[in-house]
Amino acid sequence: MPERMTMSYESEIRDTLDRIGRENGHIRSFSYFTACAWQWFDPEQRKTVKPAVAVLGPGVPGELILAAGAAPYYILGGSLKSGAWSEDLVPRDTDPVSRSVLGFLQDPEGPDYSGTLFIVPVTSDSMRKTAYLLREQGRNVHIVDVPPQRSDFFAREKWQAQMIAMTEAVSRHTRTRVTAARVRSAIETADCAAKALREFLSASCGREDLITGGARLLVQNSYYYTGDLSRWTAELRRLNEELRSRRKRFVPGGGSRPGILLMGSPVYFPNYKIPFLIQDIGLNVLRNIDVTTLKDQIRPVLPGKRRSRDTLIRMAADRWYDQDGSPAYAANDALYRSVVRCLKQDRIEGVVYHVLKGQIEYDFELERLEALFDRYGIPVFRLETDYQYQDVEQLRIRMEAFSEMLHQNRYREERMAQ
Repeated sequence: MPERMTMSYESEIRDTLDRIGRENGHIRSFSYFTACAWQWFDPEQRKTVKPAVAVLGPGVPGELILAAGAAPYYILGGSLKSGAWSEDLVPRDTDPVSRSVLGFLQDPEGPDYSGTLFIVPVTSDSMRKTAYLLREQGRNVHIVDVPPQRSDFFAREKWQAQMIAMTEAVSRHTRTRVTAARVRSAIETADCAAKALREFLSASCGREDLITGGARLLVQNSYYYTGDLSRWTAELRRLNEELRSRRKRFVPGGGSRPGILLMGSPVYFPNYKIPFLIQDIGLNVLRNIDVTTLKDQIRPVLPGKRRSRDTLIRMAADRWYDQDGSPAYAANDALYRSVVRCLKQDRIEGVVYHVLKGQIEYDFELERLEALFDRYGIPVFRLETDYQYQDVEQLRIRMEAFSEMLHQNRYREERMAQ
């Protein structure tokens, strides 16, 4: 990798972390989460990594991989610079996430993937092509087909079979015997992480005086950058405790900023230009809902000691399937239900619907969601972009107009209430 590209890649990571660190330096227990992101992306650190199992995207329950003897190494994309490393492999109009994912895999000074099993959930046509390209390169690939029609009578059974097959594939690769006890333990580890994440989102919602929207998003993203989920959960509990103690001393500062819902294409670290821009123009991201964030909605199961290994795998598969917000589904009911819950729980005054160029599957959901927001009288701003930074000022002008409209709506409501 040329030195110029290396420095440009590093600056992309550092710029995002530096801003988040400056804005949240008062939070003592936050440094672990910035360290998680830096260790995953740092070029020097990446050279030393030899993943046993790499997962392309967030589309499978990681606890099943954990039960089969490996900590999942998630490759999500998110970097403008890594996308340039795959230019010779993909068409010009390939969506930036797929381009970035492939770029990370082509980095000649990146991790050693020679002994890696790649799990590829087929959530879009781009991911199907990505799986094909990896096999053409001689990589060890296991494809997970996501049944797109939940209404199909056999869809759940197909998904359960897929998860059993995936667990067995990882088991063979790691040479680890998957027992009921191992599956039970992995499920409990994932449940503890989900519970801590729910508590974090509850403690930080609407409280940018405590922690900024970019920092909240980094904490959520860091779930995919840790190699030790139990340690991550323990550190998140520490952060939750600190936030709870600070809530008693800090005066809420988010009340003057209209609260919005950010959804659509996932925002992956380090490309945080959209949440940063939202913050800069005076809006407050109360919630962000996308395929990466619904895991906090997964409720614990009761993996009784008498249940068999395959029964436990099916239970883990079922609860994931019920909450999966992947764009693979013809009707994204889990995402829709999550939005409905959000509208009932939080004072959402506007919606920023983020669409990355090429990810048209998210636009298919927009009409249905717009009808929902219209019933609540909530305006929607559709924002289309990519991983380039040149359009920031153009986006700023449009978003400032949206922000002004939300402030005027709030002013009218306050006048009417007097």
